[in-house]
Amino acid sequence: MPVNSEDSTFAAGQKGIYSLAVRRDADTAPVADGKFMGLVMDDEGRLKTSNKTASFPVTAGAVNTVGATLTVDVRRASNVVFHVKNTGTAAMAAGQFSFEASLDSTDGTNGTWFSMQAIRSNANTIETGTGTLAIAIGAGLVYSWEASVNAYQFARVRCTTAVTTNAVATWIAQRGSYATEPIPAAQSHAVTLSGSSNAVNNTPVVGINTNLAGVVTAATTNAILVKTGSTALYELTLSNVTATPAFFKVYNKSSAPTVGTDVPMATFPIPANTTVVYEFGPVGKRFTTGFAVSVTGAAAANDATAAVAGIQLSATYN
Repeated sequence: MPVNSEDSTFAAGQKGIYSLAVRRDADTAPVADGKFMGLVMDDEGRLKTSNKTASFPVTAGAVNTVGATLTVDVRRASNVVFHVKNTGTAAMAAGQFSFEASLDSTDGTNGTWFSMQAIRSNANTIETGTGTLAIAIGAGLVYSWEASVNAYQFARVRCTTAVTTNAVATWIAQRGSYATEPIPAAQSHAVTLSGSSNAVNNTPVVGINTNLAGVVTAATTNAILVKTGSTALYELTLSNVTATPAFFKVYNKSSAPTVGTDVPMATFPIPANTTVVYEFGPVGKRFTTGFAVSVTGAAAANDATAAVAGIQLSATYN
């Protein structure tokens, strides 16, 4: 068999030694430092080399008791997605979890850990924890969470409140190597408001200028006159950071509505722990007499139930 030196010219029919590589899905070296090792392939049959972005296996495990964790090494990852299923024999009605990261952990257990933000897959909601989860037997949660983990060493889900007896919170973590951040919900910019605002104890706080009104609900029906005269409503952003749903109602009135008596033009639900945005196009939703609003605890036009305090609302209009 001929021996070729560097930069030799290839010729048809030349023979050589067949080289094999080992499939290894785990993202760790199969031998100790300083030892010889064969070529390694991933689960796609591609060599694990520095010119290919990292490929990661799914990490899964049960996280049921306080302090239990599911940890992933994110030193070569950009994002990580977390999802949970109930693989137990009882419906899950209890169980809370936090998202955490570390800059100095060397093994996923030691080191200093701190809260990490993650965004839900089905809403523009950023959270550092799950709140109490309710999941039927054999079902998965209807949404996942995605977190940016650039520059972190490890990320984890940690149980802060134990799950229901005989329920099993099986968490799955999938790391991603292709950068997709910043996560859209995390983008922000400064907004300067002109005009004036008023604050009265136990009443909504309203800031009004020519095209923006902001309201934080009190534990009332929140009857407010926003503007007298012809008005075009272009957009509503309704952010409910509480665990109680509410309903935002708009009226064609030149005075604050009599909640429970006046009939709203439209009612917009505000689900718990959710931000919703309504847009009405370039023409907008028209109010000929005036633009007035209320926030109540139920949807009926004649409902006068006080809403929960702390819901953040804004409207763009002229």
